[in-house]
Amino acid sequence: MLRSGARHPDADEGASTSGGRDCRARQLHATLAEYLQLEHKFQPKLCLPTDGKNGEVTTGARDGAAHVLRCLKVWFDLPADVLISAINLFDRFLTKMKVRPCHVPCITVSCMNIAMDEHAAVSKQPRSVTVEELVSVSQSACTAGDVARMSRVIADKLSLAERCSVTALHWLRLLRALVTSAAAELQLSALALPESELVNLLEIAVCDAGCVNSRTSELALVLVYNQLEKELVETSRLAADGAGDAQAVPEEAYYLYEFAAQLQAHCHMSDASLLSTRNLVRAVVSRYEARQAAPQRQRLVWRLSERTLKVLRPTDRLTSLLPTIEEQHFAVDTTPKRTRSGSESSESEETSDWPRSPVLPVYCDN
Repeated sequence: MLRSGARHPDADEGASTSGGRDCRARQLHATLAEYLQLEHKFQPKLCLPTDGKNGEVTTGARDGAAHVLRCLKVWFDLPADVLISAINLFDRFLTKMKVRPCHVPCITVSCMNIAMDEHAAVSKQPRSVTVEELVSVSQSACTAGDVARMSRVIADKLSLAERCSVTALHWLRLLRALVTSAAAELQLSALALPESELVNLLEIAVCDAGCVNSRTSELALVLVYNQLEKELVETSRLAADGAGDAQAVPEEAYYLYEFAAQLQAHCHMSDASLLSTRNLVRAVVSRYEARQAAPQRQRLVWRLSERTLKVLRPTDRLTSLLPTIEEQHFAVDTTPKRTRSGSESSESEETSDWPRSPVLPVYCDN
């Protein structure tokens, strides 16, 4: 990259910092070479039909399973590593095996179960969610024993005993670190590339079947530079409007695009494939922002006890019709007046007309 190794001649006092950056850069490039060797092993190649006339798993069922996985991730407050790994396991298993649609819920929960075990092993922390809780919340109509058996089948077919999967999230963090390191060498501290926003975009992309077969390295590179373009456009807009202390985009920022071309050549990405992945990502993000994503949603039904129902006080008894007020001022009212006490009420009157069904629908829109 142009100017990537340039350093001011009078910056001898920062030699230790420069040496640390060089060591960091060597580590990142070593990791890049390792990921390139393993990329094909963890790359799914799905070929799913759009309709299930022959009893096959469709792209809609696949997106529905990804939506359930994301709901479970939000429900249990799991890290993004678990979600991305579970979706990758699901897609790779469907790439190797032909399954029936009735087995998709069990496979979905089993992939989440394996991903949670992998994350617990990597982070060296115990699992916070048991298999029974996972089965209960997912409402997949399978048992904990079914999930355990299916998890063993998936681990055997995908040869998971060797090492953990290298997913698109690993590529995203690696390429973001490479770009931010290059930006630091160019003294572009304003380009932050927040990881949280990048991870959110990656979750949106991997939950859509259109991005399944895209190379994980290309998907990560597209997301990183899509966010970089947004920051440069925002900086240019602020500079044009003269808002605050905003300054024009420095010339060095455009050298990052040359760095992207070097990454593209190093990872053997063709221009046509990278452009296709970029168009797919933009289409998926635009549909998501237009609230047209995830049309296949699982209707979750939460079972509540009678005590919980009394505490929640469902609104089924409420009505928008007001009772008719009878005009009795023309007639002589012989009914004795009754004084109401302020807080007296019987429990039977409060609960007599409550719904007795312990099933209430709950929708998850995340």
